Amino acid sequence: MTSRATPPLILLIAAGAVLFAAPAHAEFAGCAVTPTSSVVVNVNDKGAKGDGRTNDTPAIQKAIDEVAGTGGTVYVPDGTYMVRATGKRRLRLRSNMTLKLSNGAVLSAIPSGSASYSVLKIAKAEDVTVVGGTLQGDRARHENQTGEWGMGIYIGPDAKRVTIAGVTAKDMWGDGFYVGGASDVAFCSVTATHNRRQGLSIVEANKILVTDSVFQETRGTRPSAGIDIEPDRPEQRVVNVRIQNSRFINNAGGGIMIAGKRGYVANVEIILNVFKEARPILVENAPAVRSTSICDNRHIGQQAPPASEGLNPYADAVEVVSLQDDCRSGRDLRFEVKRQSKKKKPQAAN
Repeated sequence: MTSRATPPLILLIAAGAVLFAAPAHAEFAGCAVTPTSSVVVNVNDKGAKGDGRTNDTPAIQKAIDEVAGTGGTVYVPDGTYMVRATGKRRLRLRSNMTLKLSNGAVLSAIPSGSASYSVLKIAKAEDVTVVGGTLQGDRARHENQTGEWGMGIYIGPDAKRVTIAGVTAKDMWGDGFYVGGASDVAFCSVTATHNRRQGLSIVEANKILVTDSVFQETRGTRPSAGIDIEPDRPEQRVVNVRIQNSRFINNAGGGIMIAGKRGYVANVEIILNVFKEARPILVENAPAVRSTSICDNRHIGQQAPPASEGLNPYADAVEVVSLQDDCRSGRDLRFEVKRQSKKKKPQAAN
C-alpha cells in the first residue's frame, strides 16, 4: 500500500504556506496531500442525482468502492446529495483514496430519529483524504429528542493518516468531527458551525493537527465546546495534539476543553489561536498538559466604554484584545483555567 510522504521538517497547507517546524517528538503528516493515482470517478456517472430528494448513498458508495485502494479520487460535483447516515449502509471511506467535493457540493444527512449517526465514516482505513464541500446534519429536522452522537465525520477505530481539508460540517445532532481511535489525523482549514454538542471531539488518538480552522456557535447540549479533548475510558489516551492558527467564536461551552478524569491526556500544544469566548481554555484533571505549551493566543472580549467617553448609557461595548505575552515561562495564565477534582472520601459503614 502506498503511504503519503511526510515533509521532514515543515508542515504545508494546500496553498503551500509554511506553518511550523514539526517537533521531533511528533512529526505530523502534512495538509498538502495529493492523490497518488490519476483515477477519477464522478459520482454522477454512478447514478447520483444531487437533486436534494434522491437517496444518493448507494451511488456514492459504489464510486468509493471502485476507487478504494487505487490512490485515486471520487469526485462529487455541485448539488445536494441526500445520504443515509445510520446503520451499516451509511457512507464508509476506504484506504488509499481521496473524496473531493466541489465548493457547491453538499452531503446532507437524511433525517432520522437515531441517537447516533455519521455522514461519513473512516474506520480501519489508511491514507484517506476528504477535501472541500459541506456536510449538512439533520439538527433542524431530527425526528427525536434523545442522544447526542450525530457526527459529520467519524474517524476511527484504527484509522491512520487521515487528512480533512477545507470541509464544513454544520447542524449536526452531535459533533461536526469526531476522532475515536486514530493516528496521524490532520484537520486543515475546516469549519464546524452550529453543531449541537461539539465542533470537534477527540476521544482516543495519537498525533492530531488542527490548523487554520474555525469552530463556532456550538450549542444545544453539554459540553458545547469548540474542541473537546476527553477520553471516555481509563485505557484511552490522547497524546501529541497541536491546535494552531484557528478561531473559536461564540461556543456555549467555551473554546477548547481538555478533560482527563477518565483517561490520559498529554503533550497538547495550543498556539497562535484567536478566542472570542467567555472562557477560552479549560483544563481539568490533565496534569500532563503543560501551561508552557499554551502560548501566543489572543482573546477578544468586550467591556463597557469608560464613563469619560460620554453620558450615553446605551453606548456599545468596546472590543478588547488580550495577547498571551509571557506564556513560555508559565506565568501568563489568563487564557487557561486548570482544575483538579478532589477524590471523594469513602463513606463509613453504618
